[in-house]
Amino acid sequence: MAKYSNPFRALRNRNYFIFWLPQSVSLIGTWIDTTLRGWVAVNLFAENKAAGFIGLIAFLKGLPTVVLSPACGVIIDWFGPKNVLLFTQTADALNAMLMAYLVHKNVLSAVQLLVLSVAMGVSQAFYLPSRNSFIGSIVPKNLLSNALALHAMIFNFARMIGPSIAGFVVEYKGMGFGFVVNALTFVPLIVSLLFIKVEKPVYQKIQRDFFSDLKAGVSYVASSKVLLVTFFSMTVYAVFGMPYSMLMQAFAKSAVKTGLVGYGLIMGSMGLGALVGAILAGSLEIDQVVKFKEEYFILWIGLSTLVSFLYPPAAYVMSFVNGAAQTIFFNITNTRTQYLSPVNMRGRTMSLYALINNGGSPVGTFLFGLLGNAIGIRNTYGVLAFAMIAYFFARNAVKSLQLDVESLSQTK
Repeated sequence: MAKYSNPFRALRNRNYFIFWLPQSVSLIGTWIDTTLRGWVAVNLFAENKAAGFIGLIAFLKGLPTVVLSPACGVIIDWFGPKNVLLFTQTADALNAMLMAYLVHKNVLSAVQLLVLSVAMGVSQAFYLPSRNSFIGSIVPKNLLSNALALHAMIFNFARMIGPSIAGFVVEYKGMGFGFVVNALTFVPLIVSLLFIKVEKPVYQKIQRDFFSDLKAGVSYVASSKVLLVTFFSMTVYAVFGMPYSMLMQAFAKSAVKTGLVGYGLIMGSMGLGALVGAILAGSLEIDQVVKFKEEYFILWIGLSTLVSFLYPPAAYVMSFVNGAAQTIFFNITNTRTQYLSPVNMRGRTMSLYALINNGGSPVGTFLFGLLGNAIGIRNTYGVLAFAMIAYFFARNAVKSLQLDVESLSQTK
């Protein structure tokens, strides 16, 4: 029987609380920014071209992660996740201010949007592994799963209200003001990071060899069967599961037949589901989380996508299911990766985790965005759904086959 604990227990840690509170504000700004960039992209092109362009933006935004992630892990382990995190937040704030200026002057072009997406992608390549490593460095190991769940909670609370706030900001203050709001939300987080003291690990004082350290990180992951299976599940989710939300602007406009407010409600529903999922994940102890079978949550993501494909207005409800399953899936894979990684290897293992997450998602979104242009975005959601459901049954079929082989071996 599962043992449940206080889902907010990590907030008793002073450093984590100082980080968590302003991070909540920053993430709301990030979702306002994400919503507005997607809506700008949708309206730059005709309806039958919009999905492909959104996919191209996602691909270019994720490309730096594919190229840089392994190197990011080495840099994080060298200089510490806090310093890298400060760099990424400052860079993203400047990016948002530039977007605000271009939109306010009504001079933003498709090329400029793509260039700024690449710049944000460079920052994101460092952000995800540095953020996760930073959380792991300021909380005890027994609180790691709960701390990650609490971060997922605020991330998805922001996803729940950010798009809705974006809709109202555009309605009353204009598109450019929304990007200004995002830029300002970085300030409290940057300031709070300056007040969090993190001890510099001993391993950072030894002689550095970039390529040897990079190879060591890859070798460590390759030697762990559990991490390899976890990363494969992450790949399936990133390629086939993430496009559900990444292409939702196009799906909302074309299949659901709604505008920015309707899109905001769909994403708000997804955020609410993710918030519930984060609370459930946060109430479990770390030894329970790392043993969960993540493929069952890929199944739920696939089923919610399937229902949305069959009846697009159901996306308002199915997004709740999708969001809850996503959050628990991420908590399982993220916690397991950090839990099994030595402190001096965490930056590199989390950078490979980010490589799959931030690299696989844009590839999937780009490819399925192009597919959406060819066969329609609604039919594309059907393809995504069947791929995830098929993975679940294939994964369980392989497990059954392995058990049969082991049983046969034991009888001989």
